[in-house]
Amino acid sequence: MLINTIDIMLWVWLAIFVITIILEAVTQDFISIWFSLGSLVTLIICSWVDLWVEIIVFSVVSLVTLILTRPFLKKLMGRGVRNTNVDEFVGKRVVLQHKITKYEPGEIKVNGIEYTAILLEDSNDTIEEGSVVEIVTLKGNKVVVKKINDREGE
Repeated sequence: MLINTIDIMLWVWLAIFVITIILEAVTQDFISIWFSLGSLVTLIICSWVDLWVEIIVFSVVSLVTLILTRPFLKKLMGRGVRNTNVDEFVGKRVVLQHKITKYEPGEIKVNGIEYTAILLEDSNDTIEEGSVVEIVTLKGNKVVVKKINDREGE
């Protein structure tokens, strides 16, 4: 009994479809769904076209579905960049609630919550209450600030 090319390719496209579906099921990202669609379309037409047409159809369908659906699915899944509390605070200008020196922490209020504020390590300044400071970074549970010369605040 001879096995013809159509039967072999039918099984090849079915195997690619099953493998990519399984791969998609075990991952958290959309990484192989487009190849599943490409192999499914190719599986349907493989009995009527040549091998080179099958390969082109698989490639085109996979690429087109990737290009057309990935941005939409990425946005739908909400996998964009998410800011952390550091990203939200850094660069923000606030009014100092209590005096701050190199050896004594002060206090600031951000979004209605009070935080302990400290100076940059190489700073010897004393910043008076009511001065405008800029948040440089977070260090543990303290906010590192530097003095701003103007009177703009939150």
